[in-house]
Amino acid sequence: MRQNFLTKALKYSWVLVLALVVFSSSCKDDPIEPTPNVVEDGWYVKGAGTALTELDSKGLMKATKNEVGQADRATLLELYIAVKGGSDGFSIVNVVGGEPTSYGPGTDFAVVPEADRTNDEPKVDFWRGKYAASETAFTVTTDGLYHVVIDTEFGKVVVVPVAWGVIGGATPNGWGGSTDMTTSFDLNKMTFTVSDMELRGGEWKFRYSNGWKVEIDTTDSNPDNHVKVNTNFGGAIDALVPGGGNITNDAPGVYTCELVWTLGAAYAATLTKTADLPLTNWTDVICDAVGDGVSSDNTNAIADPSSWGWGNKLLADGAPVKTGDIYTWTWSNITLEASSGFKLRTEDGVAPSSGNGANFDVGLEAVDHTASSANVDAATSGNISVSVKAVYNIVLTIDAANSDAKKIVITDAK
Repeated sequence: MRQNFLTKALKYSWVLVLALVVFSSSCKDDPIEPTPNVVEDGWYVKGAGTALTELDSKGLMKATKNEVGQADRATLLELYIAVKGGSDGFSIVNVVGGEPTSYGPGTDFAVVPEADRTNDEPKVDFWRGKYAASETAFTVTTDGLYHVVIDTEFGKVVVVPVAWGVIGGATPNGWGGSTDMTTSFDLNKMTFTVSDMELRGGEWKFRYSNGWKVEIDTTDSNPDNHVKVNTNFGGAIDALVPGGGNITNDAPGVYTCELVWTLGAAYAATLTKTADLPLTNWTDVICDAVGDGVSSDNTNAIADPSSWGWGNKLLADGAPVKTGDIYTWTWSNITLEASSGFKLRTEDGVAPSSGNGANFDVGLEAVDHTASSANVDAATSGNISVSVKAVYNIVLTIDAANSDAKKIVITDAK
């Protein structure tokens, strides 16, 4: 009886083993179904000249702000993407209900002639025009990062080469020009860097290709209805906003600044202080007095040629005199009009060549009233003015060792 039981158990064990072998073999032989690449409806960039050879969420264009009014515009879509130069290029694809339609350049899509570019547009060749249903690709001439923008209301597209830089009163070139950032080409990630940059106290922004905006459509007679796209970032170093407010630097120093583009992700920026700034060298900085309060009776006064266009301009007697860390500018025997404002400023907004100091314009906040004529307005802010038209001496001093503190003394000429 015991033997029969063991025999049956052994037989059933073999059956179970055989079943497991058959099951395992059949599982190995079953083909693995690939997961379909499902994308949501929307507008995409894809092409052999990019890292996206198929539709991918990383290529989804997203709504951005209209530079006019800085309000979100649902029909204004953008994507920053790296593109290889040559014939491969990319297409813009609209997916509706899962069905894709490819778009390429329309008949008027071309490089914008320099004569047709505005002052605020990038200082590089870029393309603008209509897009049209087509299998023809958009192409670029050189490897690089590009800003691709469409407006679906107008059916227009712009493609702009992107070379990032920094600009602003805190940066080496002030608001007059960008400080370039360098990078190397990569289809998936590009890091734009500037090292050993003297960043003063003040405001600044990121902008690309030396422009502030690109026009999409300006045909409406009402400028409020124009559509333009931002080509700059502001806000904060850790929260960048297209066309956002100026970034403020409260810690002057020598910095390394990086702006990182990653395919399918938001830009990320870092600002790393590597050294303290040297004392400002004001030696070659020219200053002027400017405003309605600067009388045309002064022999060397001229109408203010700057964008201010404010009254008259009169240069200081010469370059500053340096005594220790104190720099002194003097206006001897300057005639000032009564009850008319003026300020002292760096000529043409030119900043010192090194150090913490920036281009400036100063008024009553810098006046030492105790040491000045009683005719000087006693207020502590606003434009400088005197109550009596007369001849005065003005002395401006800057203490480089005291965070470039400024002091103005205005006395009656003897």
